[in-house]
Amino acid sequence: MYAAAVFIISKRKELSIKYKKLIEALQQEVYVISSLSEALRQIQKIEPELLIVSDTIDEDLPDFCAKMRALTFNVRPVIIAVSKSSEIEDKLKILDSGADDFMDEAISPKEFKARIKAHLRRYLENSFNPVTFFAQKNLTVRSLKKLLASSKFATVMFGKISNINIYREIYGEIAYQKVLQTLGAIVNSALNAQDFAGHLFDDEFIIITNFQKAEKIASFLTFAFDNVLNRFYSERDFQNKFTLLSSDVKEEERESLMRLQICAIECTAEKYNSYEQVINELFGLIKLCQQEEKSSYIIDRPKLYGEVEQKKIRDKVLIMEQDDALALLLKTLCTLNQLQARVCGDYNDFFVIYEDFMPDVVLIDYGSKDYKEGVEILRRLKKNKSCAPKVIVSSCIHNKKEILASGADFYLPKPYEADVVIKKIKKFLLN
Repeated sequence: MYAAAVFIISKRKELSIKYKKLIEALQQEVYVISSLSEALRQIQKIEPELLIVSDTIDEDLPDFCAKMRALTFNVRPVIIAVSKSSEIEDKLKILDSGADDFMDEAISPKEFKARIKAHLRRYLENSFNPVTFFAQKNLTVRSLKKLLASSKFATVMFGKISNINIYREIYGEIAYQKVLQTLGAIVNSALNAQDFAGHLFDDEFIIITNFQKAEKIASFLTFAFDNVLNRFYSERDFQNKFTLLSSDVKEEERESLMRLQICAIECTAEKYNSYEQVINELFGLIKLCQQEEKSSYIIDRPKLYGEVEQKKIRDKVLIMEQDDALALLLKTLCTLNQLQARVCGDYNDFFVIYEDFMPDVVLIDYGSKDYKEGVEILRRLKKNKSCAPKVIVSSCIHNKKEILASGADFYLPKPYEADVVIKKIKKFLLN
């Protein structure tokens, strides 16, 4: 549940306390401010959803409402003016200056609560995604800012659906919306009134909860998503565990089925200076889930640091190609692109050279139609998926489904352009 920030700007203490109690009964966050300079500072910091401004302030009320409307154009809070005057001319002047509503100080508590609730409902309804019922990006960012501005300890979880854009391209917009709707239902069923769920983008979301619940939520979400995945794919695609976009004569990277990836970090103002830092940390952490074939999650916990280990340079390419001219061309192109390349011309020698060289990317030919030597080597390489290199399989025998199903990361039909394979090798080395 999202708790809106409500500012009460008034110099009358008893009035502020009265309004504060009424609004807190609606389970919203209330800030009482008596100084105009403090109000302006806090508005920039907290970005409230609703301002209640009393005519007890040291400034003309219509002028102040006009200033607030101009200064908060990017946040657009609801502005409610409260005055002792009930004259129609005063009301019209205040409303014309930018206020959304006018209340007489004599208003009954029940009517006050009802009107505040109605304003917040209209404001928030426009800020929630109609498909997932998560908060839109503006509220998500605002929630992170509020968390960092407070002294609260909370866990921020980041989730994304990998390969959903490929799914959208193949199955269409209606099916894509159905995936998001199902995700929204699963996530919302796992959260309670104290938790928050909001989008960064359509297929990426943030959850704010406490650390004790984070792992249970992540475990449930990944389990539930994998268990409904078969509903979104054709029987053929689901059994293959990958999708095909084009025909056998077109090169194609192996695209796995959709999977839910989640990471979580403990978020405090002591650790992070801005919400951008929080998001960047989450983006970096979730990359650790990329190699998993099923939905997965990772929880960041306190670490003990020793000596910093140097990052391994990934630049080794092993070329299994029996055509000497093509092998020489590929090796030369790799060298020109500052890559270490080694050529193997005999399938029987492949694993001897592989163990000695330990490449990061392997480019291997399909082999003969009867023996499929390259495919057999591919299957052996991919048995241990955790340490397997990226494998590109080139082939004159156009059998895309068999090659990708055997574990190839990229299908490359012959004849092909050399720059296509070099670009794909460099992409794999960066990941």
